[in-house]
Amino acid sequence: MENKSMWEATANSNNGRPQLQGNQECDVVIIGGGFTGLSTAYHLQQKNVRTIVLEKNYIGSGASGRNGGQILTGFIDSMSSLAKKKGLQTARQMLQMSLDSIDLIEKIIQENDISCSFQRSGHLYAAYKPTHLEWLKKEQEELERDFNYRVQVINKGAMQAELKSDFYHGGCIDENSASYHPFNYVLGLADTVEKCGGTVYENSEAIRMTKDKNQKIIIETSTGKIVADHVVIVTNAYSGDLHKTIARSVIPVESIMIATEQLPDELVSSLIPKERAVFDTKHMLYYFRRTPDNRIAFGGSGRSIKNDTTRLFDNLQKGMNTVFPELKNHKVEYCWSGKVGFTREMLPYIGQLEDGTHFAFGYAGHGAAMSTLMGKLLAENILQENQGDNPFEKNDLKPIPFYSQHGKAVGLMKYYFKVKDAIS
Repeated sequence: MENKSMWEATANSNNGRPQLQGNQECDVVIIGGGFTGLSTAYHLQQKNVRTIVLEKNYIGSGASGRNGGQILTGFIDSMSSLAKKKGLQTARQMLQMSLDSIDLIEKIIQENDISCSFQRSGHLYAAYKPTHLEWLKKEQEELERDFNYRVQVINKGAMQAELKSDFYHGGCIDENSASYHPFNYVLGLADTVEKCGGTVYENSEAIRMTKDKNQKIIIETSTGKIVADHVVIVTNAYSGDLHKTIARSVIPVESIMIATEQLPDELVSSLIPKERAVFDTKHMLYYFRRTPDNRIAFGGSGRSIKNDTTRLFDNLQKGMNTVFPELKNHKVEYCWSGKVGFTREMLPYIGQLEDGTHFAFGYAGHGAAMSTLMGKLLAENILQENQGDNPFEKNDLKPIPFYSQHGKAVGLMKYYFKVKDAIS
């Protein structure tokens, strides 16, 4: 088992980007070379706004290139729950934005000929327990009644047409979700930004942010400096010390993934016949899918503090083999991990702080869909082209209490959820 992202190992050719050298100027400097940052640059370049993207490591080295490639509708919280918390009209707006986010990704891919195996094959939300299936049925009723949105709930007897597994008790099918090769998408998005006139630098960590006497933003790296009119920070769960208010408003939670060796087409086709993106109702959920090159990519919860990583990956493989016993005799070829960003509300945040900094973060596992749209909205914020209220707008970030102890808190939370999965 090689400790390497399968997405990077199977990616399109990538010659990399140069490191920032010397002093430069632009209209907007963007910190973070993932989906959100590159989407922001792309949409600004469409309006002839000069952008420079600074990436600490390499494009897609964070969550954008290390996720499961599941472009899902909705959010980590159910729409019925969001309707209770935010009001029905706001929840409806949120659902529509999640649908718009997938349409936007598809449009960008098609218009710019990005080769990333995008397919709109829907998702399956698998019920871990019979009681979870009953909850899915209630959610289906509320979605149709209150949101005019249709999904299909199937019982265990119908699951074999969707999933060759006896592990689950039924599930909910949403045909609007999609999947792609995330690392190829982020590479293609970076190429597109450059074709539009934008500049992308790798190995260029922003280490200091100040303003000059004309209130221009100055971003310094170890090898250069950029002067700009606007700054966007979109580092999500990988935020460092550049802007402490942003860093202390997002909780990083680690997720881990494994990927099998390439499987015979007959086998992998039988496991997930309709090529759905699959995730389940456990608190400590599994999420998995078939990859473009006939592997099963299987993800789950990682560590929040230092732990035995070999044991974690071994346990995840045992989980995969429990869901799909046919895989017991097949090799796991890759294993990797990444950080997922959560806010206190478990919803994305976007906005502009008093010091002028624009930001977006906290996708809570739904960033493969929402982050591209958030980049577009950030561009509209900078250009003052907003078309109305954004339900995710947060212009007054409140740091998470006891932030320095978040690792221990997440560890306790995961233990609690593991127990809850066993008894509920």
